[in-house]
Amino acid sequence: MSGNIVNRDILKIDSLKTDGLEGINNSLAYRVHEIEKHLHNNEKWFGLAAVPNAEIHRADRMDGVILPFTLTAGNNDFGSWVQVLGSSDTPVTTGCLKFDLHRFLVTTTNSTSAFIIQVVKGESADIAAKLASEDYSEFPYISATNNADSGINDILDTRVSVGEKLWARCACVGQNGTTIAFYFGIHEYIG
Repeated sequence: MSGNIVNRDILKIDSLKTDGLEGINNSLAYRVHEIEKHLHNNEKWFGLAAVPNAEIHRADRMDGVILPFTLTAGNNDFGSWVQVLGSSDTPVTTGCLKFDLHRFLVTTTNSTSAFIIQVVKGESADIAAKLASEDYSEFPYISATNNADSGINDILDTRVSVGEKLWARCACVGQNGTTIAFYFGIHEYIG
């Protein structure tokens, strides 16, 4: 009898549609669909909002006039946090419940020294606790020239609920007051 159960389960795996991200969180079908959607998904790109509104609206979709965000490094240290996504900036696509930061396009830097960029999600009051618990992403960037013509940089980040705020800051090795300007892309998900 157990052979019939195994055969039935194998047929289910091979023959039936799964619920994917609309199914049970962390199930095999859910995780496979999450990976598939991370790699093959519509991507939406953002720059500095033309008319920001406090912590609600910080980013506009990239077009012919939207400027990049600019981060300024501290003196051999990280500079100030800059909010790059507001609570009303997601979802872009109706019905999406989650998103993740996916790629950066650096437009200019004023240094060819190595930058390190940190990104944290949530409320500004929670940033210190998130740093202490290592709940943030970071990635390096170095430009061969100040034109930063290196193309798009992929990053991997955790999925979070739409409406989460994003904050970024940078440091530049051995430098003070150097800047890096960028746009970023996200992927959104239904579950």
